[in-house]
Amino acid sequence: MYKVIMVPTDGSGFDSEAIRAALRIAEKSKAKVRLVRVLDTQSFFGTTTEAEWTPTSAELGRSERARALSELYALAAECRIGFKADVTVDLHGGPVADVLQGYARRHEVDLIVMSTHGRTGVSRLSLGSVTDSLIRHTSIPVLVVKTPESYLNPQLPHAFKRIVVPLDGSMLAEEVLPRVLALAKLEEAEVSLLQVLIPHSYSQKEMFDPSLPWWDKDVSLAQAYLFRIASRLRRNGLMVTTDIVIGEHAADAIADFASREKADLIAIATHGRGGLARMLRGSVADAIMHSGRVSMLVLKPDDVATTELSHDVGEDLAAAALVAMVASSSAKQLTAID
Repeated sequence: MYKVIMVPTDGSGFDSEAIRAALRIAEKSKAKVRLVRVLDTQSFFGTTTEAEWTPTSAELGRSERARALSELYALAAECRIGFKADVTVDLHGGPVADVLQGYARRHEVDLIVMSTHGRTGVSRLSLGSVTDSLIRHTSIPVLVVKTPESYLNPQLPHAFKRIVVPLDGSMLAEEVLPRVLALAKLEEAEVSLLQVLIPHSYSQKEMFDPSLPWWDKDVSLAQAYLFRIASRLRRNGLMVTTDIVIGEHAADAIADFASREKADLIAIATHGRGGLARMLRGSVADAIMHSGRVSMLVLKPDDVATTELSHDVGEDLAAAALVAMVASSSAKQLTAID
């Protein structure tokens, strides 16, 4: 069960669905909700240098802080009206992602809840970078609440009643299962275990029919694997179904399945890689988050969080070498053509 839930808020109002989801979960698990706002001192548009500092800028800073604190207190009061949850507020200054990561560690947060929406441009860039940083640099699960396209008519379900859990047979993917178990019990949700089979041979790519001979072994292995995991979850009192889909791209297949099944949430574990390694390989969790319409529970497990840094550095160096080699080769070809 959850004990401390952190909800980053920026005062824009676009985080209302995340706050409601956090309060609902907190009420059921008797957890504390911490509403945290960070005044970014290194904003996207630049900061005031020491030479540019004036008494007026200091006064504006105090005024902004006072206004933000007043808004936080008003938000907390509103939360206490509709929910029986212990709500506190905190206001800090600094780089948003760094401050939130430090805060989560100091206060032993065990769930971070954030909203996303369909806006583009600077707002989406800022939101995406903070969410991405929290996922990659902490082992705390991040619940990313997708809000509807329409801001005037929110349609977020009152609970996450159907949770899709993509599995690929790896220990990493299974790391999210204890988190799913806790949330599904709170929400009285049905869990759908999903495995995506990716065609490898030419025959498989030509014919996606799982009844054909070259799919028999892959489908049978997937069925046995999902049945074993489902049995474990059912012994803990969960309602569990299993499904297998065939597709060339895992992220697209998962998002399509979740949409087709009217899922409320996708729960997935991730390596949370960054840099060139992520750019070249891509990330299933990242692709679903930025293209899908379903809320997500994303976890970077502890063992990955502690070992991934050195691993990523080596991979990024290798990736950089590959990019340099390709660029060098292309340059030589252009020279030869000239």
